[in-house]
Amino acid sequence: MMKMVDEKRLSDYKKNKLFLSLFKGLKNVYGTYSTKSGKHWQIKGMVIEKIIYNHLIGKQPYGFYPLINDKTSVGIADFDDHNPLPAIAFIKRAAHYGLNAYLEKSKSKGYHVWLFFSEEGVSARKLRIVMKYILDEIELPNTEIFPKQDSINQNNSYGNFINAPLFGKLVPEGKTVFIHADNSLKPYPDQWEFIETIVRNSEDILDSIIDNNITDVIKKNRNTLPKNTTINSSQYGLPLCIKNILCQGVSFDQRVACFRIAVNLKRVGLPEEFSVEVLNNWRVKNKPINNKRIITQREIKNQVGWAYKKNYNGIGCEEPIINSFCNSKCKLRQKNNNMR
Repeated sequence: MMKMVDEKRLSDYKKNKLFLSLFKGLKNVYGTYSTKSGKHWQIKGMVIEKIIYNHLIGKQPYGFYPLINDKTSVGIADFDDHNPLPAIAFIKRAAHYGLNAYLEKSKSKGYHVWLFFSEEGVSARKLRIVMKYILDEIELPNTEIFPKQDSINQNNSYGNFINAPLFGKLVPEGKTVFIHADNSLKPYPDQWEFIETIVRNSEDILDSIIDNNITDVIKKNRNTLPKNTTINSSQYGLPLCIKNILCQGVSFDQRVACFRIAVNLKRVGLPEEFSVEVLNNWRVKNKPINNKRIITQREIKNQVGWAYKKNYNGIGCEEPIINSFCNSKCKLRQKNNNMR
């Protein structure tokens, strides 16, 4: 039989603290729903201990808004289907990339897959891109994910809320509980004991997935690009020299390399803000010679900004830093040599 909590092992205070650390959201607003009609609504008010307590004992469901500015501590894929196999496929594919993901039986017919990150949060845009990439890989691109936005702003003050697990009224029915992601689909007998074992993922893993699959990520995120963005499929993909610079880093001419990478990322259709993120990941790979410092994030933002202001088309083959990564078999290099 499932136990909500072993009172001797975990106090109410520790329960609330653990619960709020994992299912972290905005503190001034939350959501709930009617257990009879299923109707959802928003409540503007502080998320206090009583709100969590009422949720855990089954008095009133609690839903939280996971998007805080442009950060989030969780990512959720909502599989609205009786069949658990798609959710399990997502978990297995996430594990392939080193991401820990956990399966919850939702309050209705479907399943939620949860990915947890630090309480400080990670870039919601990065997480959403990676989750969409994984969903595309398992051929379920239309699966709903949370957060639904990259950030909140004046037009979207809160984002969307997701119902939290462990609603006391449904736990005895085997709903809103974490379950084994295998053929048994058995709920963990002590939910709190299980929750204490949850492993948070690092933002570095998201960076690694994006860096190592940059071309595929760009392709699979074409539908998120601005409406006026046009992409020539024949030009798709990055030149080998640019790929190598991204993977290996550079030892000199960092700003030139940064600018040329940004030009090429723009050329294949990457949004400006995402290019900044990619290059912020790249900068730490650089090993400047002659006691030079590593390019700063501010400098990267400036270089990317300049690259996106005008329609630069050149790869930069004439630049020493680009030329040092050139391959003699590169068609672009051969074309440039023939034009001289």
